[in-house]
Amino acid sequence: MLVAGSVAGLGAAVAGLMLLGAFIGLAWIVEPAVGGSIVGPARLSAQGWLLGHGADVAAGGVLIAVTPLGVTAMLAVCCWYAACWAGRRAQVDSLAQIAVLLTALVLTYTAVGLGLILIGSTSGAQIGWGSAVPGLVGVSAFAGAGGLLHTAGHGRLIHDVVRFPSRALIAGVGAGAALLLAAGVGTLGIAIAVDRAGFATLTESLAPGWSAGLGVFVLSLLLLPNAAVYAVAVLIGPGFAVGSGTMVSAFGVTLGVVPAVPLVAALPDRPAVPLAALLGLVVPVLCGLAVGAVVARRLDDDVRPLHAAGWALVACLTLSVGMGIAQWLAGGALGDGGLATIGASPMASVGAAAAVLVFPAALSAAVLRWRHLRRR
Repeated sequence: MLVAGSVAGLGAAVAGLMLLGAFIGLAWIVEPAVGGSIVGPARLSAQGWLLGHGADVAAGGVLIAVTPLGVTAMLAVCCWYAACWAGRRAQVDSLAQIAVLLTALVLTYTAVGLGLILIGSTSGAQIGWGSAVPGLVGVSAFAGAGGLLHTAGHGRLIHDVVRFPSRALIAGVGAGAALLLAAGVGTLGIAIAVDRAGFATLTESLAPGWSAGLGVFVLSLLLLPNAAVYAVAVLIGPGFAVGSGTMVSAFGVTLGVVPAVPLVAALPDRPAVPLAALLGLVVPVLCGLAVGAVVARRLDDDVRPLHAAGWALVACLTLSVGMGIAQWLAGGALGDGGLATIGASPMASVGAAAAVLVFPAALSAAVLRWRHLRRR
């Protein structure tokens, strides 16, 4: 188990590094302006890999502290599949064995990350150890534990040992999160479609050639989850910042200096709030109704309407806390000047999400349970 866990940790780290290195290496090959030896792309791959774990990178006097969630998701998938392979290889069937294998995976994965900090750090780019280690441990432990529990057949363990309706709560939280993220992606797509000319102009100015355009496309794809999470912050109320003096919400827009990436074209050009943005505030209410409906339908037949409303409330509070964590992960800083604050306030997001989700969810859960009991 120790060997399988160590090999899985090494394999997950190498797989994620190779995926990033493939994109960076392609740009190094086809773009003459990049130039230099292969050491440069290798170090850039290590820095991008560590950025995906939440590490802070100080390059050229600019602090880069924004985690590209697309990279984080890719690295988590690598850890998941590596843990599944290790679980099948070692034939784990108990929680004790899972703990041993997971420990070996996490330690090996973290050790590789610490080695990459040494490789990626240069005189012009410094990587923060304190910001990298929690992400290395967190990504490998969370994704690895999920993969091992799934492979060992203990995915239902939580449902067998807890005394609350875990299946209903997990289903409600999952449905609410999926709906909010889908709404965020849809909002982002609509905003870009409205300003197609600005999006095209900004893309052409950044990437005049096809190879540079491919790089900009990949960068935008990796930052798409961040942008979707920011859009959710607009839908639930508090909005988000893209630097000091810049605030985007459904109640007003104030623009200052913003990063030069194509996704910025989704930002409104005028301080006036369009009617569509105000109508978007209905989305969280509909999401709350859906959460309550999912929770109510998965509860036992004898659960009363008041209790169903209470469990829907718990699901919405859990979803609100998860939304705050997502905003915390998606936010950060680009330097210590005008772009020192990027993203939404996690605490404000938690409060706003709870305020708009709880009542519709509790109402729909209570009504559905009342109708179900009445039909009986």
